[in-house]
Amino acid sequence: MFHSLSGRVFMISIILAAGKGKRMQPLTDTRLKGSLPIQNQAILIRLADMIETAGFMDKLVLVISPWQEEEMRELFSQKPYANKINYAIQDPPKGTADAVAQAEEFMGDEKRCLVFNGDILAHIKQVLPELISHHIKLNAMCTMAVFPGKNERYGLLKVSSDGIVEDIKEKIKTEEISEEAGYINAGIYLFERDVFDAIRATPLSQREEYEITDTISILGEKGKIGAYIIDSWMSLENPLDLLIAQEFFPPSKEQLNMQFHSGGEIGFKAAEDVFFESDSVIDFSGITITGPVLIGKGTLIEQGSKIGPRVFIGKDCEIGANTTIKKSLIMDNCKIESNCFLSNVISAEEVVIGANSQLHPQNDVSLREDVKDFIVIGGETIISTKVIIKRGMKIDAHSAITKDAEI
Repeated sequence: MFHSLSGRVFMISIILAAGKGKRMQPLTDTRLKGSLPIQNQAILIRLADMIETAGFMDKLVLVISPWQEEEMRELFSQKPYANKINYAIQDPPKGTADAVAQAEEFMGDEKRCLVFNGDILAHIKQVLPELISHHIKLNAMCTMAVFPGKNERYGLLKVSSDGIVEDIKEKIKTEEISEEAGYINAGIYLFERDVFDAIRATPLSQREEYEITDTISILGEKGKIGAYIIDSWMSLENPLDLLIAQEFFPPSKEQLNMQFHSGGEIGFKAAEDVFFESDSVIDFSGITITGPVLIGKGTLIEQGSKIGPRVFIGKDCEIGANTTIKKSLIMDNCKIESNCFLSNVISAEEVVIGANSQLHPQNDVSLREDVKDFIVIGGETIISTKVIIKRGMKIDAHSAITKDAEI
């Protein structure tokens, strides 16, 4: 049932977060996919915060794998809504419909539920009221958020002019995509409680999984399937997506306050997260910043360094003197020593890069957006001094790199 308080609607929300995040490896070799950072905030925390702020968290169910539970509880332990969170275990993982099924025991008397894929970005506060309104207007069995476009990475939908799903397909091959307009399944759903009966009637797919799209097709035999079109969305599938995602949300007012300690002898150290916006070029303390650049709390950048554009640095990092970093994501507690050059690098946490090392693609790929043109470094890796690493390397977590490398 819906509960109303001061005109706001509250209900049960379910986030699907099980799985190992294989396509995000090696970044997920040392951490949960849901803990990867968007502007230095964990993906799942940001999603849950938006749901709570929008007023749709009477109860939150996180569907996870059994090995994730301890880390998930720790991740959410400091949130004021931690007592609203329930953990549903999916073991073994058997598809998205099966994941939703694990939350049924927490439904209580609720007649509807919101379901979110745990690796999507959208402006939830704006989306949810409109999606719910559209659902109620149609008296639908399910209403899905959809995003204009076609991509073999995602489910493909055909939508009528009045916002009803006419056809839905699971992931399809590029050659099967037609010329007509289509919509991507954005991984945000409002279901009537009937979804659980429909899941029990859902057959195994060719991928040997219980697909939520097949469940929705079954619901479509009983009533309407609504589609609410959103204009801003992305899914986090691979390390390059994570870099691109750093610019999905605008920086907060707090991040734009530029709080830092500076001094000619050290450069500067961020007192809080600092964001330098796109097209800004700032020189101070012997450092050049070309936005967009995010510098995490406690991060020290020494004199003579050039940072940006499109550089996102985590908390408590150290960037040595005369080091240049471009188009890169550097997570927490990394140390990059002096006279290094980094471009197109995506690094997990606690990585050490020795002095005079160069990590960048062999060719000029500044305008390209292909994960193959990035160097991706797993957590707790050490790269020695004067090492050159070129095009497309994926470096496993806990590695020790002492010589030059490229594909």
